Amino acid sequence: MAKKSDYYHLKKQIESELFDGTDNQLSKSFLDLPKLEQQSRLKDRLKKYCQKVYRRVLDKPVTELREAGICMRENPFYVDTVRSFRDRRYEYKGLNKVWKGKLSEAKAGGNPMKIQEAQDMVVLYDSLQLAHKCILNSFYGYVMRNDLKKKLTISYPCVMLNVDVARNNTNDQYQTLVNPVNKIYTIHSECSIEFEVDGPYKAMIIPASKEEGILIKKRYAVFNDDGTLAELKGFEIKRRGELKLIKVFQAELFDKFLNGSTLEECYSAVAVVANRWLDLLDSQGKDIADSELLDYISESSTMSKSLADYGEQKSCAVTTARRLADFLGDAMVKDKGLHCQYIVACEPRGTPVSERAIPVAIFETDPEIMKFYLRKWCKTSSDVGIRSIVDWLYYKQRLSSAIQKIITIPAAMQKVTNPVPRVAHPDWLHKRVREKEDKFRQRKLVDIFGSSVRNDTVKKANDAVLTTDVVGDLEDFQNKRGSKKGPVPIVRSYEMNKDQGPIEAAVQGNTMQRQTDHRGSEQNLSSILQPNVQSTENIDRNVDYQGWLELKKRKWKDNLERRKRQRLSNLRTSNHVSHNSEMLGAMENHKDASGRTGVGSYFRRHEVSLTNSYWQIMQLVPGSQNGQFLAWVVVEGIMLKVPITVPRVFYLNSKATISENFPGRRVNKILPHGRQSYNLFEVIIDEDQFRRESKKLAALLADPEIEGIYERKIPLEFNAILQLGCVCKVDKTAKKRNAQDGWRLSELHMKTTTECAYLEQAIPFFYLYHSICEDRAIYAAYFSSSGAVFVVVVNPHHESESISPFILEKYFREACLALSIEPPARNGISFKVNYVEHVKDAEKNLQRAISEHRHEHQGPILAVIECPNTQMMKSGIQALEDFPCVSIPSNARDNDYQLLVWQQTAAKIGMQRCSASSQWLSERISLSRYAHVPLGNFQSDWLLYTADVFYSRALRDQQQVLWISDDGVPDLGGIGEEDTCFADEVCQPVITYPGAYRKVSVELKIHNLAVDALLKSNQINEMEGGALLGFDQDVHSGNEQCGFDEANASAAAFRVMKQLIQRCLADAVSSGNVFADAILQHLYRWLCSPQSKLHDPALHRILHKVMQKVFALLLAEFRKLGATIIFADFSKVIIDTGKYDISAAKAYCDSLLKALQSRELFEWIELEPIHFWHSLLFMDQYNHGGILAESHENSQEKSEVDIVSNWNIAQYLPEKIQDHFVLIVSEFLHTPWKYAQEQAANRTSSLDGSLCTPSITITAAENFEAHIVQYLKEQISSYFTEKLLGIVRDIVLHMKGLNGSGKVGQQSVHNVPHKGDAALEFIKHVCTVLALDHSIQHDVLVLRKNLLKYVHVKEFAPEAEFHDPCPSFILPNVICSYCNDCRDLDLCRDSALLVDEWCCAVPQCGQPYDREVMENALLQIVRQRERLYHLQDLVCCRCRQVKAAHLAEQCGCAGSFKCKEDVSEFRSKMQIFLNIAIRKKFQLLQECTSWILQIN
Repeated sequence: MAKKSDYYHLKKQIESELFDGTDNQLSKSFLDLPKLEQQSRLKDRLKKYCQKVYRRVLDKPVTELREAGICMRENPFYVDTVRSFRDRRYEYKGLNKVWKGKLSEAKAGGNPMKIQEAQDMVVLYDSLQLAHKCILNSFYGYVMRNDLKKKLTISYPCVMLNVDVARNNTNDQYQTLVNPVNKIYTIHSECSIEFEVDGPYKAMIIPASKEEGILIKKRYAVFNDDGTLAELKGFEIKRRGELKLIKVFQAELFDKFLNGSTLEECYSAVAVVANRWLDLLDSQGKDIADSELLDYISESSTMSKSLADYGEQKSCAVTTARRLADFLGDAMVKDKGLHCQYIVACEPRGTPVSERAIPVAIFETDPEIMKFYLRKWCKTSSDVGIRSIVDWLYYKQRLSSAIQKIITIPAAMQKVTNPVPRVAHPDWLHKRVREKEDKFRQRKLVDIFGSSVRNDTVKKANDAVLTTDVVGDLEDFQNKRGSKKGPVPIVRSYEMNKDQGPIEAAVQGNTMQRQTDHRGSEQNLSSILQPNVQSTENIDRNVDYQGWLELKKRKWKDNLERRKRQRLSNLRTSNHVSHNSEMLGAMENHKDASGRTGVGSYFRRHEVSLTNSYWQIMQLVPGSQNGQFLAWVVVEGIMLKVPITVPRVFYLNSKATISENFPGRRVNKILPHGRQSYNLFEVIIDEDQFRRESKKLAALLADPEIEGIYERKIPLEFNAILQLGCVCKVDKTAKKRNAQDGWRLSELHMKTTTECAYLEQAIPFFYLYHSICEDRAIYAAYFSSSGAVFVVVVNPHHESESISPFILEKYFREACLALSIEPPARNGISFKVNYVEHVKDAEKNLQRAISEHRHEHQGPILAVIECPNTQMMKSGIQALEDFPCVSIPSNARDNDYQLLVWQQTAAKIGMQRCSASSQWLSERISLSRYAHVPLGNFQSDWLLYTADVFYSRALRDQQQVLWISDDGVPDLGGIGEEDTCFADEVCQPVITYPGAYRKVSVELKIHNLAVDALLKSNQINEMEGGALLGFDQDVHSGNEQCGFDEANASAAAFRVMKQLIQRCLADAVSSGNVFADAILQHLYRWLCSPQSKLHDPALHRILHKVMQKVFALLLAEFRKLGATIIFADFSKVIIDTGKYDISAAKAYCDSLLKALQSRELFEWIELEPIHFWHSLLFMDQYNHGGILAESHENSQEKSEVDIVSNWNIAQYLPEKIQDHFVLIVSEFLHTPWKYAQEQAANRTSSLDGSLCTPSITITAAENFEAHIVQYLKEQISSYFTEKLLGIVRDIVLHMKGLNGSGKVGQQSVHNVPHKGDAALEFIKHVCTVLALDHSIQHDVLVLRKNLLKYVHVKEFAPEAEFHDPCPSFILPNVICSYCNDCRDLDLCRDSALLVDEWCCAVPQCGQPYDREVMENALLQIVRQRERLYHLQDLVCCRCRQVKAAHLAEQCGCAGSFKCKEDVSEFRSKMQIFLNIAIRKKFQLLQECTSWILQIN
């Protein structure tokens, strides 16, 4: 930094100078200049002075360096540490070699477990030795290892440097501690520093500095002999944020330095590249698009602090940030880490560059907004187009600076004319060039000697030999006569390993002749040298380095003398071949430069990796062409988008022989449903050709010789996933190509995740959440790598902005704690909120945020999206097309906003989803590894999709043709599919025993019934004598009638399914795989779901038959073990334990379950106790009530009683009397139970003084039960009769004439109005429920008779009979699209469906069911029932036998025939569907059922 004296000295100096005036004025003295100009010139002079003298302009703090000596004897930590690191590294290197050998042995043996183990150990030890190497590199010379190798490659400069260091820097008093107790040291010499020399290299490009006398360190490009780039350091091409214009220029430039044979040709080649980029700037980029131009000239910078922290500092990044705040709002720039991307404008002119920075984001907005801000910032009213506002002079100076450093200045220093004349040399360079070209300057001695052309040298030398002219020695210049004795030696060079022509042969022959005279002396010399060579090899350089070096010098000297004699011998032969010297000059070796790639190879290594490395497929997305898919793959840490062509593969089964020119090959595969394979051909064609020939294929189906065409409906994406999985590799025979050239599916082969772990390293991702309610919406973007959460709220009504970053952080941390996830540190995550008016504005903000994140974070990035419509999200945010996307099913409840405080609720849900995104993604990656499916290709119902993938691969492994389709109808070749189109409705067995159960009952949930039935199917079939599944038949037997028996026809596919479930069961049991366990739990849902790609009603019916048999055997086992069945279906069973005490009932239940699990037939069935009931009054599963008990409670200590009342029939009474019904039934349950508890307590208290254990005999239990029954009879005749008469009297008085149907909604469903008044309906309902207790039926009948008499209705009148007011219809296997819950729904009686919107009953879900899916399922059932009605059998009215003879008018018993299903019964069933359609507004279902009712 300049001192005050320097300032005054410079000021005095400048005051005596004259300066050129402006506007053609005369020169002025310094004092005559304006004040501002004086200050400017003095400041510039002072700045240049400081730069030249003090090497700096600003006064930076000076660090004082102090040295301290450390005794290495007392503190040997440094040396000992380095030695231990060195020795440990070589230990790891040795182990690495050992395991590489084991890996080769394992690959030869083919053992995958040993291969994986060896690969892991090789990676481990290689990583360890590299880590130690990196640490040792910081210690430089302390890494020498003695006696490491026997064979050494010696570099002369390296050796001489090491000798000098050994002589001058060896520590001759190095002391090592040998006795720590007595402190005894041994003294020896130690020098562990050695030099290493890299290379040799073909070329090295070093740039020059624009300033005189300044050198540039650590900036160079080095090329190997083959033209590839060995190392690149320091250039802009390797730095982020630099002008892409310069980076691309350098990428194209460096390998051009290898062109040409002279310096002039080399610089001409690189000048072509420089001129092309200068032309681009001179033409203002007229030949490229605006987006490409912005990409070339934009620069980027990331602000390490917030904008407020920079204060008044000036820079391009700060100006860009301020203008972003002006454009996007202050909220965008208040946090640190802002990414600023800008260009430099030419306006306002005269201002510094830092004040002319324009943010690139402005060019992505609407044109009007862009023009407004550009005119504001540029302070101009003229055209503000991109090309008109760019400061082209600034960018040309930037490019010219790079050209000067790399091309023009180095060319000038090498005495080459400026190869790029448009870029002028700096002033100091002209001076330097003039000094070099000055004829009168003092010259160096080496400048006297110069090189000449090889051919001329040879010719002159030969002429000199022939004329015996000898050049005199330097000491003989004064001697005019000179020395003319002997020939002048000339060096000869010949090409080796080449075909020799006649001239070379002649030269070689003469050489051999001349060498004969000297052979004897050479042999004597070699005999003298031989002992020296042997002695050299015996000397250890580490023991006697000086002696070893002396012998080496002697050997080098002898070799030099031998080479001189060889040259003299070659010179003598030149007298006979001087006229052929031109031929010799033509034998120079010219290297082929066609293989050079330069920087291109440096940046295209991933293209080579595609053919050699494993592909980790992230997602397969359809391309723009038919049959083309774009695969997002990760190869060696780089994510690429690779095109893959997927052909269409189908199978044609012809009864007749097809000509040889048919485009296909004959194969032997098993067809679905046991279809006979005649001449089965596999056809592989392009998708475009398949679509063009679709009409011809349809015509082939009409040909009687064509049995069917199979696998026409398989989606190409699904077929590719089946073959590739999530990890694949290119076939070794495939040719190498560019990443964008595309690959055929046949060139890629699936690899297991054992060979290459799938996404083992944590992949960066960003999570995008969206919910919307009408025009209000919220977007949340969570960037995991940067720890940023960006929330955009669409607030069209300008409500108060109630969301802040603080609130978001609070919600986020609460969600993390609820999910047991460790929340990030306070400074580890940032939150940002923007408010906009329209959805389009929110999408633009997210587009910008995602683009900036992509620019800042290179490498593979994944997009995780949770929104109502993913495709609409992608169309609104175009940046998502640049990432592989994984979709999370969206919960429809998230889009149900409240009228008030909706912002906080929506933001809280969004933060919950953001916090759970990483956990969800981790689970999905684990699923991808298990299912071997790309991460982004799972459908919304991943269970069905995974099961389809597993089953398809298993079928193909067994050479079976698939029947995949997307419409739920199996693809059976295109012929005869209507026979099984709607045959999927099966009767679910439901067993109900109505009654009053006064003892403890338990409800057991049945798990894995379908799995157990499938695995035990052979055992069940043997028990049935082969009648259940039929006997195994040869599927190739050619029996065409085998298709009539679906059990035999589908036997092969059924066996494959069984093997698949066995593998899943093994995974779930042995390794605890949660995904395999989920597949087992949802097996039956997958099998019967039309959404499954491999849905086959035949397989469904087969498994259903086996399940029915296992279910019947299970209930029989319950009864055998003493349980009483109350209710049972495939999902649950309710049993009466026969115990009054809850603890005894629990013990009995445990023993019952253990006994059942010990049965081999029920090995895989799991029974889970759900509820215990003290007393249960059961009519059916929708009409029951009871006193609920917990398995751990003590009934004597519990003061409150939990009475569950679930009576669907009560919903059809008037609302005013429903409470009376529930109260009477609850008292009917509670009164006898309370009395029994009191009696039991009295009995226990009476035995307290007895020392013996109380016991209850069978007789005592029967007496106790009879006592309870007698008490209940008394209550019926007294309490309940009196109370019911009072209720009926009130109903008659206050609700006279009111119809019993109190709910219009329910009436519209069943459409069966009740007859009689409300009092009559109340009597019928109550008496029917009380009569469930068979022990008091007579008393209840007496009560009913008295009540009916009160309302003037006879006891046996038709209107006095009770009928269920709601007919039942159960829709089986309804699946929630969010939580995948599967259950059977009674659309008429299920309480969860009585509301207007049908929602999932899982408490944490509440997702509305898919209306379209449910309507399609109902339509399928309606069409099936109509079809069965029209195709039903005729039965005899007398003997009930099915009509067998088609033409018989009467049965053999003389009885007449009638339809098995009466028309009235059929119409009542259709009426139920019509009522459901009307209520839920299923228009298509309503039209279909209305038409059926009209024609029937």
